[in-house]
Amino acid sequence: MRWLPQSLFGRLLLFLTAGLVIAQLLSAAVLLQDRDQALYHAIGGHVAQRIAAIVNLLDNAVDTDERRRLVTALDLPPTRINLDVPWETVTKPDERYHTTLFRALLKRQLGPERPFQLEINDDLPAPPPGRLRWLDPDQPPPRRAWADRPPRWPAHAMMMGLRNFVVQVRLGDGATVTFQQVLPEEVIAWPLRLLLILLILLVSVAALAALAVRALTRPLAVLADAAADLGRDIRRPPLDAAGPLEVQRAAHAFNTMQERLIRYIENRDRILAAISHDLKTPITRLRLRSEMLDDMTAREKFLADLDDMQRMVQASLDFLRAGEDSEPVAPLDINALLESLQEDAEDTGHEVGIVGVATEPLRCRPLALKRCLTNLVDNALKYGQRAEITVKEPPGRLLLLIRDSGPGIPVAELERVFEPFYRLEGSRSRDTGGTGLGLSIARNIARAHGGELRLRNPPQGGLEAILDLPR
Repeated sequence: MRWLPQSLFGRLLLFLTAGLVIAQLLSAAVLLQDRDQALYHAIGGHVAQRIAAIVNLLDNAVDTDERRRLVTALDLPPTRINLDVPWETVTKPDERYHTTLFRALLKRQLGPERPFQLEINDDLPAPPPGRLRWLDPDQPPPRRAWADRPPRWPAHAMMMGLRNFVVQVRLGDGATVTFQQVLPEEVIAWPLRLLLILLILLVSVAALAALAVRALTRPLAVLADAAADLGRDIRRPPLDAAGPLEVQRAAHAFNTMQERLIRYIENRDRILAAISHDLKTPITRLRLRSEMLDDMTAREKFLADLDDMQRMVQASLDFLRAGEDSEPVAPLDINALLESLQEDAEDTGHEVGIVGVATEPLRCRPLALKRCLTNLVDNALKYGQRAEITVKEPPGRLLLLIRDSGPGIPVAELERVFEPFYRLEGSRSRDTGGTGLGLSIARNIARAHGGELRLRNPPQGGLEAILDLPR
């Protein structure tokens, strides 16, 4: 899923925030529904009592004129009263919760024997009474179609379900009185205070969740940084084993691993020193004895074989030592190093070009990095006759591109040439010299600095070695 954040912190925060938002939306829906029902109970009961009281007054009026005077006096917003609307019905029943509740409240106040009809609708102004549902059980409802719905209430009012109460009641003498109760805007508006409380709760919990996720993921970031630093400095300070139990166990395991690696490297260094001494001593004795041979041809062959043996032993020891970090880390002027390599190549009759400059020194092991670059430049000069070094500085990195003008390497062999003692046939064979360890040593040094070395065949030809080092 490409839309997911790449970091663990981002993913946890996304999931927690999404869960909180969904929970708050569901809570808001439940609270608004409960508020809706509570308002219907309160408002519906009040409206039902008012309608029942007015119906009793109109029933007790002595004549029609007195009844109309009462209607004129009581016909005030939000309750409008009309005696001239005929009794008409629609066939479509309304079984919504709010309608059923208000019908039960009206029946309780008016009495079970008094016929009435009711509709709660979404329209403004109130629909004609012909849309009202017939509630008299003794008379069947006539059929009537009605179209052209008037304008709707605003969306926030419709979501509550509180709109227009339209009620028709039969009086004792058969007359019809029509009541229309329009709820004021402040009653049906969104409960902004409640929504503000839910929003504050959501923001507060989301902020606490972000802090909690940051606290939980920080040890992983510290562990990742320590693992990356371990490749550059095996003797870096151990991790602080503080925090939750799981973090303490991870830090302790990491520190134990670091101690074992240090002991392994120290043992290897002692073995390499012993091997170097034990191998160089007999080679030196053989060289002295070869000098005493009278046969010049045999002496030259012996000395040539001894030179090959000494180069192979030294290259093998250099390969084994390539990843060690006994040399201290120090700032190195990359431009001065490249210029010295250029001068050394020119002294031997070769051409080395430099493109670009490094803007600041690089913290590294100077001798090891010089050995790495020397191997790469020598390799380029040996197989490509000339070399060009390009310096690039992407954010937080240093790229050194060493390109030659030779025949290049087959794509399938670009990784295999880093294997110890591996040589290609043809132009990169034993006839050109070397032990097959130059690229292996260079890659080991690059990785010991936390970087990487790779090869590619550029479009313009030749072979390009890309040394990528962190700053």
